[in-house]
Amino acid sequence: MPEISFFKNLSLPSSFLQLRRKSGSVLGIDIGSSSIKIVQLRQEKERAVLETYGELATGPYGGTSVGKAAKLTEEKTKEALTDLIREAGAKAKNAVVAIPLKSSFVTVIEMPVMSERELKEAIEFEARRHIPVPLSEVVLDWWVIPEGFSGKKEDTTEEGVGKKKKFMSVLLAAIHKEVMDAHRSFITATGLSVRAFEIEIFSAFRALMENDLSPLLFLDFGAAATKVTVIDYGIVRMSYAYGRGSQDLSDVLSRSLGIDFARAEEIKRSIGLSDRPEHQEIKSTIDPILDNIISEIGRVLMDYRRKSGRSITRIIIYGGGGMLKGLVEKLAAHFGIEVNLAQPFNRLTYPPLIQPVISEIGPPFVTAIGLALRGLK
Repeated sequence: MPEISFFKNLSLPSSFLQLRRKSGSVLGIDIGSSSIKIVQLRQEKERAVLETYGELATGPYGGTSVGKAAKLTEEKTKEALTDLIREAGAKAKNAVVAIPLKSSFVTVIEMPVMSERELKEAIEFEARRHIPVPLSEVVLDWWVIPEGFSGKKEDTTEEGVGKKKKFMSVLLAAIHKEVMDAHRSFITATGLSVRAFEIEIFSAFRALMENDLSPLLFLDFGAAATKVTVIDYGIVRMSYAYGRGSQDLSDVLSRSLGIDFARAEEIKRSIGLSDRPEHQEIKSTIDPILDNIISEIGRVLMDYRRKSGRSITRIIIYGGGGMLKGLVEKLAAHFGIEVNLAQPFNRLTYPPLIQPVISEIGPPFVTAIGLALRGLK
């Protein structure tokens, strides 16, 4: 039976990569809207060693173009995953699998300080106020944020004259059971054993975080959606998904230039936000969509500053769309803060020979690497 404790090994940043000895290899599987990514790791002493990795576009399996989001049947997803495992030469039999943010729910709630037994009884009642589906349809987990890491302006609220009531922050997460069942079905059909499921943001968190307790913003620029997550004191605070992504850039280029999606995708990847005079039509075509996405990111930054009194100090970009040329510079200029492109392979040991390739492909593999790291714990 796979683990369903979403917060395993996610208590504090210093514990992320304290690996314990465990034999065998593990496969991290990230099934995104436009591609499937896998990463296979093994453990050598305290090192996570990269054995193989691979990415496969799902568009052709759904009758659409490479780079476009595709809604595949379970049978087609199984077919694509099987093909990818074969092409990558992955041999691991144990897998840790990502659950997409759209099929889960993550929030921080405030509750009166109480004993563990009392909290267990109270959490389900409180969860009904925050989770928009019946609790019978989800798997629920929670984690009490340590005192001093709440990220709130105040830890107490007034309760009558001269009295204050102590509160604690609880990170609450839920996953739709039917989504877990569907993933388990087609993944076990490939001959793999599912060791654990994990909401994708926690996997990315594990792959990217160091001992940084300042407020950070994780920006997952995917094909169909842009997902924004605030991390503060090394803890997930809020997540937000906006229904526009990198495929929207290719779509608008396709319409504007009168070319098919595949050619537009090539132009987007090779030229991006180039300032060269001959590229101005391309830049001016995709800039309005990016500006719209940036506006949504700005709202999240302002909302968190208003609620917590703390400002985001750095943005970390990942996902396939994050490799758009010029995106880091555009965000840094707009928000006036440090912006970095994720390099998750830096967490791993791998042959120096593949360094030039690894340094170019990191952003899409963030979640898969975080999943495989969990499997080594």
